[in-house]
Amino acid sequence: MSSLRISGSSVLVTGASSGLGRAVALRLAGAHKAQPILVGRRLEDLLDLQTEILSRYGVSSEIVLADQGTSEGCAAIVAKVDELNPTAVLLIAGVTNVGRFDATRMAEYREVIETNVFGSTTLLAHIVDVFRRRQSNAAILCVSSLGAETSVPYQAVYSATKAYLNTLVQALSVELAETDISVGSFLPGGIDTSMAAQSDLRWGKTGLMSADRCAALAIQALIQRRLIVVPGLGNLLTYLASRALPRSLIGRVAAIPYRRPE
Repeated sequence: MSSLRISGSSVLVTGASSGLGRAVALRLAGAHKAQPILVGRRLEDLLDLQTEILSRYGVSSEIVLADQGTSEGCAAIVAKVDELNPTAVLLIAGVTNVGRFDATRMAEYREVIETNVFGSTTLLAHIVDVFRRRQSNAAILCVSSLGAETSVPYQAVYSATKAYLNTLVQALSVELAETDISVGSFLPGGIDTSMAAQSDLRWGKTGLMSADRCAALAIQALIQRRLIVVPGLGNLLTYLASRALPRSLIGRVAAIPYRRPE
């Protein structure tokens, strides 16, 4: 399948309010002259981003205020895809929780699962339907996590939801092999965003990839229609180790960067 051309076209980005999603939207407009469709839950942040994209790059963008953890939010996102028919979609939105696995935290787990599993599944299913119906030449990139392959103690539910997403994408890629629609997974390790700060890592920002660099690599993976991409040499070595070493050992190593909860 040939590389995807996104210059001058619309590209939908979920999770655009902050972090990696925001960095991807800025790079799409600045480096690729694509028109981002900005999806997020915080209107003020989306409006600020829209203004920045226009003032810095002279590129217009659309805003979709939606929470993919809800049926209504997913419907709003899919409706915008149907209306604007973007060339590509980056599903970046996700939530996490940090701490020991505990029955008192079921409300947190429900939010993680509804957003990362139910929301991503719903969006993938309906967006693929739109692209199939229009026989689109299109690409979808789902931002997963290196933690999906290593498992992450103290972020156990989060890493489990990302493992689900990886499995779904790999199966879907086979089903779409005879079409012009590509789907892939992008598996970053730690990124210097508010989500990493929430994780309360022992060494703070040391070793974290910048959001801008990660955004550049994610867009490259999208354009090249890659199935699985692990950005960064250190992350790639960790990924390869996770495939070769015992899972019990990898799990213990993955717990090292986290401060143990009391």
